[in-house]
Amino acid sequence: MNIIQVPSPNFTEGRKTYHPEAIVIHIMDGTLAGTDSWFGSTKSKVSAHYGIGRDGTVHQFVDEQNTAWHAGRVNAPSWSLIKRLSDGSYINPNFYTIGIEHEGKPDSDWTDQMYDSSSSMIAKIATTYGIPLDRQHIIGHHEIFSIKTCPGTKVDINKLIDMSRQKAGYVADPQIIYQDGTVVVTDNLNIRSGTPSRAGAIVRKAIANEKLRFAAYTNNGEAIDGIAKWYQTSDRLWFWSGAVKHVDVLG
Repeated sequence: MNIIQVPSPNFTEGRKTYHPEAIVIHIMDGTLAGTDSWFGSTKSKVSAHYGIGRDGTVHQFVDEQNTAWHAGRVNAPSWSLIKRLSDGSYINPNFYTIGIEHEGKPDSDWTDQMYDSSSSMIAKIATTYGIPLDRQHIIGHHEIFSIKTCPGTKVDINKLIDMSRQKAGYVADPQIIYQDGTVVVTDNLNIRSGTPSRAGAIVRKAIANEKLRFAAYTNNGEAIDGIAKWYQTSDRLWFWSGAVKHVDVLG
């Protein structure tokens, strides 16, 4: 995917102690060129991580490791995963979300190119950060800030999720089960970040007869040779169960 860099000055460096846990879908209420200009001005005090044009063009405004100013206001949120402090006040959602803007108006039909680029971007982000591709983690802006209708009435977020799942290499929610244990590798094995699938980036390789510790597992990863069970390490990396044996459950 070709991503054009259009840096915005409107961001907070880093994410404090947080990391991306969800993706917020926005509509620009205008053109991609107009959004480039608006996000490029310090007067606007707004930004997002990415913008997608009606022809599928992708612009990056803010690095994913930094906090874009796209969903910081909270009003009567319907999103069940929104975070609060002990006093009940909301933690700024910008710290733990990635924002993607889309060209058009709230009542504009989405093009096939928009769906294609957006779902590819969502799959890439989800794979990088281990974000589940479901309706709790891929949300509309209005689910945080109810005063807005953003991203409008025309986008099919469930379609975006389905397309993203296919591109990420799995079709089921991970449904992680937390249980410690160890396994022995039977053949050279890739240990991956992101989702329980071959779409995840290879972090390192385990060799035959190596012992691996796992902290959780899922039965709904990518099926390889009919086996969909994947183990997750304590640092949230995945490896396929079809290349291990002698599972010892520790807790």
